Amino acid sequence: MPIDWSRCPAVLIRPGYLSGRPALRDDPRVPPETIVENLDSGETAEQVIENYGLRTSLRDVLAVYDYAKKQRVTSPV
Repeated sequence: MPIDWSRCPAVLIRPGYLSGRPALRDDPRVPPETIVENLDSGETAEQVIENYGLRTSLRDVLAVYDYAKKQRVTSPV
């Protein structure tokens, strides 16, 4: 089930960026799912920031991941 990113403060949904799909607030070309997938695969948040050249803070990267984890737990199956 897809994550509803509309209430994650580190994520924005803007027309014109990523075809209106969710993107990181400070890096509008990076979808939050990319962050989640990389962290799920074992990368550290610091590695994700470095590998993608993100302007997003470490705090926001971790906030995206924590939000995704909470959404997965509370989503009905």
